[in-house]
Amino acid sequence: MKLTPRLQAIAELIPPGSVVADIGTDHAYLPVYLLQEQICRRAIAADVKEAPLAQAQETVAAFNCHQKIDLRLGDGLDVLKEEDQVDTIVIAGLGGRTIVRILEKGQEKLKNIKRLILQPMNEAGCLRLYLAKNGFAIVTETLVTEGKHLYEIILAKPGQEQEKDPFRLALGPRLLENNPPLLPVLLQEKIRKLRTVYRSLQRAQKEDVSKKLHKVQKELTCLQEVLDHAGKRTDNH
Repeated sequence: MKLTPRLQAIAELIPPGSVVADIGTDHAYLPVYLLQEQICRRAIAADVKEAPLAQAQETVAAFNCHQKIDLRLGDGLDVLKEEDQVDTIVIAGLGGRTIVRILEKGQEKLKNIKRLILQPMNEAGCLRLYLAKNGFAIVTETLVTEGKHLYEIILAKPGQEQEKDPFRLALGPRLLENNPPLLPVLLQEKIRKLRTVYRSLQRAQKEDVSKKLHKVQKELTCLQEVLDHAGKRTDNH
């Protein structure tokens, strides 16, 4: 099976011999691939909705993986049991705040987890801040394009996050350290969105808008500085 660039980048972060839970599995392409490539021993493919789980069932049957992939219907980490001995949790394709809610609600299930691989569709910053405050260190961050979309993928492990600055933490501490080629693209996208927010704030005829404008302006300046710095480092390579 050939994965999309986004799922392939996630698969590459999973070490051989893992027991994986794919939360919000959709078609179960990732667990099937991991088994076919002998990356994981067993997998749990879970979804909160019946329709995606039915599609997952078709994929699992088509590739004859039903003995090694357990399909479960349920909300977030509720589907996991201690005897599953899951060491790797993947949550991909959901909003950053939804992923935070899943982790928050399932804190008890995270005790023996070795790694979290998270791919938020938005609000990655709020997810990173949550991880750092709740005993997870951000180990690796990857950027990958698929079609017109740019995706952020975060690998976190239990531990103490070293980055303390909230701005750098929200932006992606390992991205800022490693300066991958797609970092300027991500920064430009963030600046574009923030400028839209700034313009709409300017148009809003409200008393309390000046503080918000100042905050957004400050963030825009910081982002522009990081972008200029990233650009210079790229030129020097």
